[in-house]
This record gives sequence, structure tokens and C-alpha cells, in this order.
Amino acid sequence: MNPSPSAHHTVARHRLRAPSARLLNRLCAPLPILGLVLAILSIGIAGCAPGAVPLDADAVAPASSTTASSTAAPPADAPPAAAAAARGRVTSTVLGDPNAGFLRGMTVSCPRDGRIWGTSAMVRTLETLKPLGVDWVTVHPYGWVRRDGSVRFRPADEVPWMQGAIDHVRASGMGLFWKPHLGYWGSFEWRGTIEFDDERTWQYFFDQYTAWIVDQAKLAARNDVPLFSVGLEYTKTLHREDDWRRVIAAVRAVYPGLLTYSAHWEYLDQIAWWDALDWIGVQYYVPLVDYHDRRLPDRDTIRAAWAAPMAKLERMSKAHGGKPVVLTEIGYDLGPEAAREPWRVASRDNAANRALRRRLMEVAIEETADRSWLRGMFWWKWIPQRRGSRDFAMEDRDARAVLQQGWGRAAAADAGR
Repeated sequence: MNPSPSAHHTVARHRLRAPSARLLNRLCAPLPILGLVLAILSIGIAGCAPGAVPLDADAVAPASSTTASSTAAPPADAPPAAAAAARGRVTSTVLGDPNAGFLRGMTVSCPRDGRIWGTSAMVRTLETLKPLGVDWVTVHPYGWVRRDGSVRFRPADEVPWMQGAIDHVRASGMGLFWKPHLGYWGSFEWRGTIEFDDERTWQYFFDQYTAWIVDQAKLAARNDVPLFSVGLEYTKTLHREDDWRRVIAAVRAVYPGLLTYSAHWEYLDQIAWWDALDWIGVQYYVPLVDYHDRRLPDRDTIRAAWAAPMAKLERMSKAHGGKPVVLTEIGYDLGPEAAREPWRVASRDNAANRALRRRLMEVAIEETADRSWLRGMFWWKWIPQRRGSRDFAMEDRDARAVLQQGWGRAAAADAGR
């Protein structure tokens, strides 16, 4: 089956370019000292030892990692789920209060590995984002899934740049959304095709996944991170309701904040376990306009196309007792197909494509405002010190200008009240 047209996660977007540490070690075996040096360097090249984040277009598998224990239960010292429920959903005023207003969010990704989150480049990024009206950021550390169902990762407390990211966001006064991703490169076509052939492997995968996501949730809990995603776009796993409920229960046992799942926009109705979560998360790469000529859609056409998807999300919120909705990702690349296939990577810098992207962003900001059931949106993506690929680059001058006009003014008005 061809991959679903999910967001930005097309096969072409995730070519492996850097050599693996395993290959380097094999090549360097006759030269122990040189082999050791190159193996160490390969970890930096490959980046993303689990828990770090690759630049998506250049993602590589970790050189070394910890495989999750097959026992997914939380440790004995973890607070029981009943106690967490009795305390209610903790929201931190230090790293943002999700219930205080609309979340004007940006996904801060990284070049090659997550180390940059712990550096001054992250500080400069946050300082740049705030005047644009961005008051929340997403950080998305990685684990790595394999065909055998194993999930490889480094424990979060052994990855200093994860804590560094949290500390920098805390110092900035912005809100933080923690959204762990499974890296699939080299094992699956994309994360929406992660599935297994037999029940034994399914159970092994969910045990492994639970151990990893609980480790991430513990880090978030220790730091009072107020919003956490238990998964995203794993569309071939959604029918495993009992397994997902066990995952959520294990996270609840160690994390008292708000939980969501970042669902592919086409598969929202296939999730039977929204009741176990606090918010409905949507990866919002909805096709807006189907056009087949050279004329790109105007603002009125784009605005009209938002009506049906927004109505559907509002109905979904009401059907789940008024559960809030958050657009966990939204983005448009700089290409002519952005309104028809917003997940497509097709960066071509010209006046027409810039004008289209500006219109799409402007309408998105307008159409998401003043909807009581919609709590926020997070743009994809901003990369500190970006080099190479410019796909979905929110650092571009036009994107900044739209944010400044749409969100920057709103933030200034809020500050003046």
C-alpha cells in the first residue's frame, strides 16, 4: 500500500545520507585507534542517538542505544494513576498554562542531532520567536523503531541537551509541548506504515514503546512540562485500542499534565480511545483547494475551504464532551502544490509560490482565531542555524512577516491588557 499523504512525511523526505556507525566500525576494524576515532565521530554525524533529533531530510539511525526493557510497567516509586488523577491535571505557570489562552506555537526542530537544543542557538531562536507572537514551542526527541518491534533509545536523563532545551524554554518564559517521535528511517516507509505480522511482535513493540514513552514522560513530569503527546501518526496501530490504553495509563502513572495524541487528520475517527486523553491532537495537513491550472487560489477561495474541516473538528469536540482540540502541526512548503497537498515537500522559491504561502498562512491564522473549542496550533518547522534543505522553513522572511502581523500584534495587545 502506498503511504498515506500524511503531512510532510513522504518517502522522498527521509533519504538516509550519512553512513551508519556499524559500517564505519566494520571498515575501520583493522585500524583500532583510527576506527575508534571514526566511530566516535560517526555518532556525531549520525546524530540522534535515540533521544536526539535529526534534521528530518538527513535523518540517520543511532550508532548505539538502549533497547527498551520488555517490561513496560512503571517503577515502584512512580506515583499511582489514582494519585495523579486526584491531583488533577497539573499545568505549570513556568512552562506555560495550556488553559490560559490560545497556544501560538512553533515546532523547533534541529540540524542533524538534538544537541543544538541545549546551546545558545536555541536561546537565540526563542528570542527571535517571541516578538513574532510565538508563545509556545514544540520539542520532539526521538526513539527508533525496528522491524523486529524493538524501540532503541537513550534514557532521557542521560541526554543533556534534552534538559538543556527545557531549561532554555523555561528561561524564555514560553510554554513547552513535549512531542516524542519514533524515527523509522531504514525500517519502515514512514511512521504511518509501522505494523507487525504477528501478535507476539505487536506485544513486544508496545512493551518497548511504553518503556520509551514513559521515560520521556518522566523527564516531562520532573520539569513540570504541561503538555505531552503520547504518539503521532501511527495509523496502522490505531486498531490496537487495548494496547494504546495501557500506554496512556502507564504515562498517566508518572506524568500529571495534559495528554494528547497527535493524529493524522484522515484518521481521527478511527481512534476509539480519545476518552483516555485530555485533548484531541491533529496533524493538520488538510487539502484545501483542488486546482489543476496555473492560477493559484486566492484568499477567498482558501478561506472558504477551511469551513468544512473546522466544522468537522468542532463536531468531534462536541461528540467527546467538549474536549479541546489542538493543531499539533500545520505547515506549508514553498511550492505550487501547497494548497492542494500541504504535506508535499516541493520547495521552489519564486514570487508566485511566496504569495501562495503567505495567503495560506494568513488565512490559517485568521480561521483558527476565536474558536473556543480550539486551543492552539503549532507551525512546522523552525530549525536553528538551518543549512541545506529549506523545506517548510518558517525562518523565511515572508513567514516571519506573516507571524509578526498575525500573532505579533495579538501578543502585544495581550501584553497591554
